[in-house]
Amino acid sequence: MKQQYPVFVFSAFLFRMGLALETFEEVRPLGIQVADYFFLLSLLLCLCCRQRGLLKSTGSGISIAAALVLCGAFLSSANASGLSASAGPLVKLFILFGLFAPLAVVHSKDIRKNLLFLIGGVSINCVIAILTAWVSADIPEALAITPKVDTYAGQDIGRFAGLAGHSNILGLSAALAVLIAIGLLLSEKGRYARWGLFFNIFVCTVAGLLTGSRTFFVCLVPALLVLIIMQKLHRRVLLRALLGMFVLWVGLNYVAPELLSQYTSRFSATDADDSENYSRLLTATVAVGEISQKPIMGWGADRFGEAGMVFLPEAKEFQGAHVSFLQYWYAIGLLGAIGFLALFAVPAKRMLRALAKNTSGSPANALRLGLSSFGLLFIASNLHPIIFNRFLYVPLFVFAGLTVQAPSSIKVSKTARRPVVHLPTRNIQATS
Repeated sequence: MKQQYPVFVFSAFLFRMGLALETFEEVRPLGIQVADYFFLLSLLLCLCCRQRGLLKSTGSGISIAAALVLCGAFLSSANASGLSASAGPLVKLFILFGLFAPLAVVHSKDIRKNLLFLIGGVSINCVIAILTAWVSADIPEALAITPKVDTYAGQDIGRFAGLAGHSNILGLSAALAVLIAIGLLLSEKGRYARWGLFFNIFVCTVAGLLTGSRTFFVCLVPALLVLIIMQKLHRRVLLRALLGMFVLWVGLNYVAPELLSQYTSRFSATDADDSENYSRLLTATVAVGEISQKPIMGWGADRFGEAGMVFLPEAKEFQGAHVSFLQYWYAIGLLGAIGFLALFAVPAKRMLRALAKNTSGSPANALRLGLSSFGLLFIASNLHPIIFNRFLYVPLFVFAGLTVQAPSSIKVSKTARRPVVHLPTRNIQATS
């Protein structure tokens, strides 16, 4: 078997470190999010590698979405406040879709390692949130580096965000980590690895409740249902999963009854008269009206986050629409909106095609987990405005990479102790 280039192997490791740290929004050395340092170094090593074809991402569907988003952003500059005002957002979009997207596709080959690093980083952030709630409220401030927001925000009302910057962000990340851990359990045979995944599920569930974010529950339950339906689980396995969730719920109710009561009371506020729900409906309605004024070109890439902006007396602040799709359409026009939808639709369609050719084994499990994760992240993107944040987009890029080049011939390493999904490429000298 041929051997991988050491430079490429180290690049893959740096990329996974970026995955692990992508939820640490409040750790920003020199004002740059810590994960970006690892992603950029990983990309630099890829460019230094002998084979220039390493950055090829044809077939993932990401390039189509990226092209639409970037074209829409460029055209929207005509309506921007000025060239200098739109330059910053344009650079951010290019880095995300033009650099990090192909990098993630290139390094999506070993999906299992990628996911373990991802959920490992989320678990650490969740542990920080738990320690903040039950040990000291000063922990986030001590660990943060040039944070963007007040690390104490939300703690006075019992909502904790760790180092994610916002409780909804940590809730979304915890939900994704729980889903991935359950998906990995379906094919994981190692005893210690399984216990580690169970611990991850427990920690992320507790932290998800501590965030008070309804996103955690609203995103996770549909995604789990999709995963269960696609996996065609036997009744015994399904009953065990339901029993495990019931035991976890009873245990939390015994250990921390106030935590569950506080979360359920917040989640039960689902009527239109609830101030938070009303504000979301109001801002979305205002955003639609604003989009209708400039539906093709948009208002400019410098206007991200301003869609549906109104002053809310209850919150005593201005808030915009919580729907990422509306934010994209408002800022960078119709092409940007189509590109945002294509980011989910095109790779999901290609994963379904690949799944039709791989109906069993670890490769099929990886594709099913990818599809359920796409569903979770799509729901989350329409409950909270997520424009440039890595914790939403980079996992999408990684899962989309499962369909690159030869999706029908996804192989599982026979020499690994546990199942590892490998994607063959034509341009990388690799070992299996």
